[in-house]
Amino acid sequence: MSEMLSARQWQDLFRGGAFQDRSRETQIRAGWYDWFCSDTALAGRLQRIGRVVMGITEPAILDNYYVWFKNNCPLDGPLYDDVRFEPLEGDRCGRYFVVSQDCPYEKQKWTLYTERGGFQEPEFGCQSVREMQRYLNEHGKELARATEPPTVTKMPKKEVPTR
Repeated sequence: MSEMLSARQWQDLFRGGAFQDRSRETQIRAGWYDWFCSDTALAGRLQRIGRVVMGITEPAILDNYYVWFKNNCPLDGPLYDDVRFEPLEGDRCGRYFVVSQDCPYEKQKWTLYTERGGFQEPEFGCQSVREMQRYLNEHGKELARATEPPTVTKMPKKEVPTR
């Protein structure tokens, strides 16, 4: 991974065709970190897994996360891809999450894993990328609330009796 682009920046570059070239360098810039498929297959795989990123509209994710991609090779089953959403700043603190596509171990086409579930059990799964996008945008609202500083409520001044 060459640079950490915010999810919003990544969307802009993807939309503009910056990651269409099949070269290894371009795909590394797109966020591929680890893969078992051929280098030239990454661009096509990015078109499929990138759809979930393109549906993010929640500013808490767009402006505070970067994305990176893995092509996974299970011991038994076909290759599958995932996209990882990592906070741009600070530590993960339960905010890191992963969306896999076509994982042979899952019943659903799209599966979300979060630190809340210790990455052991899926938090959410569905057949539709749009359904996953909706869920992630709601998840982003929760993340935004969790990172908001607590509000301080001013107490009204006590009136001091005059004599």
